[in-house]
Amino acid sequence: MTSSKVASDDAWGSEDDYFSRPPTKVNGDASWIATIGFWMLLFLNLILGIIAGFADCFIRSLASVGKTAAEKGRPLYFAPTSWWYNLGMAIRLIVKGKKSRFVLFNQMRNAFGGGDWWWHGEGAWSWRHEAVRQTMASDQKRTAAFGAVTACCPEAFPPRMLLFIDGSEWSACRSALIEKLSAKRCWEGRLPNLAAAMEAKLKPAGGFTLATLDKTLSDNCVAFGVWYLLFGVELSPEQCATVAAWGASGLAGVFVFPRLLQRIAFNRLLKRITKLRKDTLAVAKAHGLQDLLVSMNESLGEYKRPTAVEFADELMYAVNFAGVGGTSHGCWNVSQFLRGEGNDVPLAGLGADVPATTFPPKEKLPGLFKSNPTAFIKEAVRVDAPVTSATCVFKEDTEIDGINMSCCGKPGKLCVKAGTMHQYVLSMANRDPAVFDNPNAFDPARPNLDKMLGWNGALDDPSKYPRICPGQELSVAVIHTVISLVKEVADAQIV
Repeated sequence: MTSSKVASDDAWGSEDDYFSRPPTKVNGDASWIATIGFWMLLFLNLILGIIAGFADCFIRSLASVGKTAAEKGRPLYFAPTSWWYNLGMAIRLIVKGKKSRFVLFNQMRNAFGGGDWWWHGEGAWSWRHEAVRQTMASDQKRTAAFGAVTACCPEAFPPRMLLFIDGSEWSACRSALIEKLSAKRCWEGRLPNLAAAMEAKLKPAGGFTLATLDKTLSDNCVAFGVWYLLFGVELSPEQCATVAAWGASGLAGVFVFPRLLQRIAFNRLLKRITKLRKDTLAVAKAHGLQDLLVSMNESLGEYKRPTAVEFADELMYAVNFAGVGGTSHGCWNVSQFLRGEGNDVPLAGLGADVPATTFPPKEKLPGLFKSNPTAFIKEAVRVDAPVTSATCVFKEDTEIDGINMSCCGKPGKLCVKAGTMHQYVLSMANRDPAVFDNPNAFDPARPNLDKMLGWNGALDDPSKYPRICPGQELSVAVIHTVISLVKEVADAQIV
C-alpha cells in the first residue's frame, strides 16, 4: 500500500461510525412514543385520514393546526393531527393526484382558495413565476428540509449537504464542486467519447430504440453519463443500477418521507437508504476516487469535515440525488414525449385542476428533437419539471394575502414568522399564463423558452441565480447523448 493511500484511508475515517450517528432534531410528534400511539389508534387514524384525504375543509383545519405546531417546535401533543394530516396527504397524492406531484400541488392550491399561496407541512408554498424567480435570484437562507418538512437527518440526509446550507459554508462547498468536477472545462473533453462508451457498456440486444429504451435502461444510461463526464470513469452495468437507484424509479420518492412516516414503517426504508449511500461510496472507491474526495475535503478550509467520508457522502447527494436523479427524470420526459406519452404530469389532464398537455403530431416529434435538441430538452423540463420545488426560509416576518386557512372561511391574510419554511414551486411557475402563452402546449419553438425555471434558475441570464445547478449544461449534454442514440431520432428528418 502506498503512503498516499494510507494517508487517504486515515483522512477518510470510519464509515461505520459515520453511518451510526444518532438522529438529530427529533420532534415530539415524530418520537417513538408518537409512533406507538399511531399504531394503537390505527382504526381511528384511518377514518380521519380518509376524511382529510377528500374533505378540503378538514385538510385546511389540520394545516392550520400544523402551522401552530411548527411554531411551537412540533411537541408530542400535536401528534394526532400530524397522523391525520400525513395520511390525508398520502391519499390525496395516490388517489386524487394519480401519484403526480404536479397534480397534488394544483389541487392543494385550489383547496386553500386558488390564489398565489397555500400551506403544506411546516411552510407556505408559492407558485407565481415572478415570485418564484425573485426567490431563486435572492440570497436564500436554507434549512435541513424537503417539501417544507423537516428532513430526516442524518438517517436519510446528511445535515450539512449542499442543498441545506447557505452563506460562506455553502459557497466554499459549491466552489469545490465546480472547480474540481462540474466546470465545463473539466468534462467537455470527455463528451465526444460518451456515446461510444455508453453503447459499449449498455447497448441492448435490439439497439437503442423507443421500444428498448425503458425506464431502467434510460436511468442506467444517465447514471453512466453523469459519472463518465464528472469523474472520467466507466461504470459497469451493476454499478449503473446502484447509481440509478438515486432517481425517481429507485429510492428518491422515499428520501423525502418525514421521520414520522419512516418510523411508522419501522425504519425499513431508512435502512435501504443507508445501504444505497454505502454502496455508492463503494462504487466511488472502486474507481479510485477516494484521493480526489479527500483532497476536495481538505480544500474546504474552515469548513473541512472531520472526516472525508462525511464530505464524500454529502457530495454524492449533489451528484446523484440532484444530478443523476434530476437528469434521469428529464431524460425520461424526453423519451416519453417522443412516444406521445407523459411522466409526472398526466397528458390527458384532470379537469380544472390540471388542463391537458397538448403536443405536435406524434410522427413529427423525433424530427423536432433532431432539429433543436437543446430547445426540446428545455421545453420538456418546463412542461414536466424534474425538480418540482425547493425549500428556503423566510428571512423576516411576512404577511401573505389570499390564503384560506380556516375550515369554512374565506381567503384572507396570514402572518408567518421569520424562519418559517417557504416552498417555491418551479413546476407550476413554468405554466404561469402571465408569462407563457398557451402554457399547457409543448412548444420548443416558443420565443421566451429561456424564461422557464429549471435547474433552480432561469436560463435567460443564469448569472442572476446564485444557486442555479452547477451541472446544468452537463445535464443537458447527457440527455442529448442518450436520446440521440435512439434509432427513431437518428433516422428522423429535421423538422
